[in-house]
Order: sequence, then C-alpha cells, then structure tokens
Amino acid sequence: MSRPKQIAPALALSLLAAGPAAGIQEAASGAERPTMAATRVEQGPNVDGDLSDRAWQASEVGTDFMQHEPLDGVPATEQTEVRVVFTDSTIYFGITAFDAEPEAIIAKEMERDSRIFQDDSIILLLDTFYDRRNAYAFETNLNGARTDTLVTDEGRDLNLEWDGIWSVASRKTPVGWTTEIAIPISTLRFDPAAPAWGLNVQRYIAHKREMTHWSGLPREVGVLGQVGSEVQPVHRVSMAGDLTGLTGLSQSAQLQIKPYVIGDVSEDPRLDLDPATDGDYGLDLKWGVIRSLALDLTWNTDFAEVEVDELQTNLTRFSLYFPEKRDFFLENAGIFDFGPPHRRFYEPPVLKAFFSRRVGLDAGRQVPIDWGARITGRMGGWDIGVLRVATAGLGSDDGTLPPNAFTVARLKRNVGERSSVGAVLTEAAPDGELANRVAGVDFVYKPGPKVIFGGFWSSSGISEEPSDSSGNATSADSAAGESAYGLNFDYQGRALTVFLDAQEIEQDYDPKAGFLLRRNVRHLNPLIQWLPRIDRGPVRSWFTELYVDYYETLDDGKLETRRIQFSPIGMRMTTEDRWRLGYVHETENLVAPFEVSPGVVIPPGRYEFDTIEVASFTNQSRLFGFRGLIGVGDFYNGTQKSGRVTFRLRVSKHLQTETRWVFNDVELPQGAFDVGLYSQLVNFTFTPNLRLNTILQYNDLSGDLGTNIRLHWIYKPGSDLFVVYNENWMAEDLRYRQSTHRQIAVKFTYLIQP
Repeated sequence: MSRPKQIAPALALSLLAAGPAAGIQEAASGAERPTMAATRVEQGPNVDGDLSDRAWQASEVGTDFMQHEPLDGVPATEQTEVRVVFTDSTIYFGITAFDAEPEAIIAKEMERDSRIFQDDSIILLLDTFYDRRNAYAFETNLNGARTDTLVTDEGRDLNLEWDGIWSVASRKTPVGWTTEIAIPISTLRFDPAAPAWGLNVQRYIAHKREMTHWSGLPREVGVLGQVGSEVQPVHRVSMAGDLTGLTGLSQSAQLQIKPYVIGDVSEDPRLDLDPATDGDYGLDLKWGVIRSLALDLTWNTDFAEVEVDELQTNLTRFSLYFPEKRDFFLENAGIFDFGPPHRRFYEPPVLKAFFSRRVGLDAGRQVPIDWGARITGRMGGWDIGVLRVATAGLGSDDGTLPPNAFTVARLKRNVGERSSVGAVLTEAAPDGELANRVAGVDFVYKPGPKVIFGGFWSSSGISEEPSDSSGNATSADSAAGESAYGLNFDYQGRALTVFLDAQEIEQDYDPKAGFLLRRNVRHLNPLIQWLPRIDRGPVRSWFTELYVDYYETLDDGKLETRRIQFSPIGMRMTTEDRWRLGYVHETENLVAPFEVSPGVVIPPGRYEFDTIEVASFTNQSRLFGFRGLIGVGDFYNGTQKSGRVTFRLRVSKHLQTETRWVFNDVELPQGAFDVGLYSQLVNFTFTPNLRLNTILQYNDLSGDLGTNIRLHWIYKPGSDLFVVYNENWMAEDLRYRQSTHRQIAVKFTYLIQP
C-alpha cells in the first residue's frame, strides 16, 4: 500500500509546476465577463431604499441581466440595474428591480439568515481577493431581510452561519422594488493590490420563477433550490464580472472589541434545592493585522446563545454529524477544510482532518474554553489559517476529561485560474496524554469550467512524550502512524453530472481533532445524474440518477457495506415542484453483533435488503411547503418503514412555522421498535433585527422532550441581547412528563470599534 500514498503529493507538486499554463488556457477559453466601475463619493447615501439620493446620480449603471432559468443565454424579461458607490469607510450598492407586476412580488421572509432566495430576492457576490474561488454573498429581499454566506472554492464549502456587519433597506415602487445595501469596509477582507473585485448579482423573480444574473451563467452551473442544497448558481465565483475603481481604500488596521456578560438561573425540579444562579464575562477581539489577514482572540468563551442541535436518529453503526454553529469557529472556516468532498448534506462526511465541534464539546457536554486565537486570510495567492484553542477539563461520574489544546494550521496556494495545492497540520494535546498529530497535502485541478480533479493524502501519529500542563508536547518526535488518501473527479455538463470519489483509510489512522466515519476501509462512491431538459406541458426537466456507496475492508478486501441507489424517474415541474421514485439495494456484512436499538441485537452475518423510496419537494415560495422522503422495504432480516417529512407554513413575514417528523418503524426477528423524532418550530420576526425562535423536540423512543426559546435583539450592528429559555422533560407518556432541567440565560454583547 505504499504506492497510493505517493499519488497525491506527486500530483500536487506537478500541478504546482504546471499551474500557470493551465490558468492561461482557462482564461483564454472563458467567456468575456461584464465590467463596471464603482464611484467614489464624499458622502454616502442614506440607506432607506430610496435611490434618489445625490450620491447615486453620477454612478455607473450595470444592467443587461441574462436569464439562467427558465431559459439561459437570453435577456431577462424584467431588467435590473446595479449601482456602486463608496466612501473611505463603506461600500454602497443600489439595486433597482423592475417588475411589470409589483403587486405579485413575493416577500415572506424577514428573519436574519432565513432562506430568502425563495422570495423575490437579490444575492450580491463579492470576490474581494479577485482569486476567482472565494467570495462573500449578501442576500436580501423587499422586507430588508439579511442572509450572508462565506463561499469557499466556488461552493464546495458554504459557511451559512457567518454573520457580517452590514445594513440594508428596501421599498416597493410603482415599477418594482429597490434596495440599498451598505457594507462597512471593516466587514470585508480584501487584497488592496487586486486590479478589480469579482462581482455578480443574482435576482430571482419568485412569482415568475425566473432567475437572472448580471454576469450570465449557463444552465449547467446549477439549478435553483436543488433539494436540500443552499448552493446557488451565483456561487460560481470564477464566472463573476469585474468591479473596478475601488482605489484608495484605507490600509489602517481594524480593531473590534466585543465583551460580553451573561447570567443564568437553573434548577432540577426533581430535587428539593434552591435554583442555582451563575454569572460570567468574557471577551472577543478581532484585529485586522492587514486588510487581507485577521487575528481573532477569544477569552473565557461562552456559547449560551447558540441554537440547539436538531434531533437525529441513527440506525447505523457509525457516528452522527452535527454542523458547527458557534461564531468564533465560523468566519473563514472554509480555509481549514481538508478531506474528500462532502457530497450529501444529509449524510456525514467520510473524513475531515479538522472538525471544530471537537473543540469545546464532548459527547454533547459543553467543555469550557479558556482562550482561543486564530489568524485567517489570503495573501498574494496564498490562503492562510492558523488556530489554537485551549479547553479546561471536566469532572464527571463517567470519568475526568483533562484540559486539552487544539492546534490546526492550513496553507493553500492558488495555481493558475482556479486550481490549488495545499497542506494541513493538526494537533490534539490532552494534558498528561500523548498528543495526536495529523499532517496532509491536497490539490484541486480545474482544467476547465466543467471538470475538476482533486486529491488528498494525510497521515496521523502520536508524540512520544505526553503533553505538559499548557498542552504542549514535551518532545518534537512523533510515533509513526497510518494514512488516509483519495482522489475525486467531477464533471458538470448541461444535462449530465458525474462524480467519482475513491479513498483508502488505514486501520490506525486517527484524526483526534477531526471527524472520521470509518477506518480500515476502501471507499468508492460514484454518481451519475442525467437531467435532460423537456419543457413539455408542466414538465421542465427529467431526472435519472445512479449512486453507489461502497466500502470494503482494506486489509483483506472483504465487503463491508454496499448501497446502490437508482432513481429511474423523477421530474422537475415548471411550478418548481420536484419528485422522484427510487430503488435502493443494500448489503451489510456484520462481523460483530450490532445493537440497533436498546435490547435489539442483530447477529453477525451478511444481509441484503431492498427499499422503494418516494421523494417530493414543493415550491418553497408558496404559503404552504412540503419536503419529504418516505421508504418502505427490508431492513437486515426484517422490515422497515421510514421517512423524514417537513411541513412549512409561511403565514406572513412576521410568522413562520415548520413541523418536522422523522420516523422509523422496524420489525426484526430479534424484536420490533419504533423511533419517532418530532420537531415544531415557530418563528416570530418583529423586525429584521428582532426575532423570537421557539423549537420543541421530542424523541418517543427515549422519552426525551425539550424546548429552546430564544429572543435575539440586534440593538445596534454587531451588538446583541439574547434571552434564552431551556427546559427538558422525561416523557415516556406526554401526559405524565416530568421536568428534569430548567434554565434561563441572559447574554449581552457590545461591539467597540476604536
């Protein structure tokens, strides 16, 4: 197995040498992109949605938007105008969205970070380093709602949880609607030497189901609202236009200081004790060392305001995967991404060398973070990320968790127009224990807009001496470990999509600071998807897909898992409703007993079982929306009925509800069981800066019932007040539920910008 270990490094080095030529070829073959200039003004416009301010009068106008859907490459049926002006401190975007039917405009979203793209909406993409790979995306609608995203590698990683400081105001007019967006320079990291910024604007006209762009995108770039995906066509950064004229922006360092105070009261009603009170304080600091490089520091960090994780059910032998939601780990998180592509959002990834939820969390318990430091940014074609976090220990009846120090360093070099090579180092160093270290290299080669080749190699090991009290290994030497390596291929055509990933993960490969689904495996997961355009009657396109997920043991080549999913028929309708019919054949080879549910143990052996699936996804712009997947078939040596369905009601811009139900009805010779997870969300949005979110979750197998009520008031940009109420019950029978924990917490943050 020594030869595969040499593949990724050798290819990465050869691509580094050949990169400039590839970039010239790609640039030469690319379509000409539109250009517009930003205009410097002495005084910025009032951000009120009215574009009659004097500042807008002398600005250049970007127009001639092109359709992406339903027809690509033809002019938009409703035109859009973009204007850009700037001062020393702020960049302003003024957008006029003409509409012949302004009364038909759909605007139901007002909550921060909601799915605004389902409304008549605007997404503004800014490639501030002009690297044709990474960007900021700012999204809004007629209600002045705000969603912002950090786009890494043209959508390979989307950081949806990042919240930048910016403001917006919109208003309806007799000819459509207008919006003004103001983004402080301090919110952005950029390259002062770049000749331009990448710019694109995506407009979705929800009531006509028409998507348009300032810098036109062919249909093969993507389709609106792919089921479960937040990736938008505008995220194809390399196809953005150019925004010029942004000269003379201040080079001074930026400093943001954000202290917090928190107080909480909690009790266990089962105990005859007075409620416990607690209070604390801490500090976050951000310093723009230079415009393209930021230093983040955190001390005595608290995440009481973070929304609770959604309940998940697990009928596999492997780990669940929960997304990161904590602010400190979110900005530029894509820089630290290392490993094979994460293809399916509702399934866990195979491997991540660094997974930030390893820091400050342990089996669902919060672990106090003493301090953390992070440097991230981009300089001269390099992506740079260094992170160090120290956590305190925990004592419990199950054993003591020692203090730990986590370190990750990531370096990536842009090559040519869209390719890159990189390296990563991680360390987890529990106090008094051997430190775990991982090192790796990876590459991405994009010879054209439709094809991607990628690969990685990494190796783990442990230090030969335990860490000292500060988390530092006392010896620089590491014991030899084992490796993980893989290659991937992507083709995205007009009607045909092909993915092919292959990885090998050796038995003792162990990324303690990362996420690993399985070890001692060879993994293959090819996908072929065919979406020919039909445009006949109510049908817009056909859908056929074949997906294989295959694992075999690396040491002896025996089959471990094989899942073949074939969807012979599916349709996307002109109404933007979708459905598909699927057949799944699974093979599982159990080498040890598997307790699939408490008291229900499946014996070792080889099992083959089949399932029929039906999936549906309605147009989410409507008052009522539905998403669902239901399957009926075999399960090991028994049967299973399963599904996950979501019902969404968009009553108004102030009130939204969502009901989620995940169910599994399993009958086996060893026993039968039902698992039902129920979630009810009710969101009240009073203004874009004031919201009340409520979630109630129930697991009918374990009897766990919990609620999380969260009031969030952004009383000024970057400063927040949170009031959070949590309560948990044991409820095998809801009529006789017993409260086990209550807590109310109040957290206040204040942004200081000297």
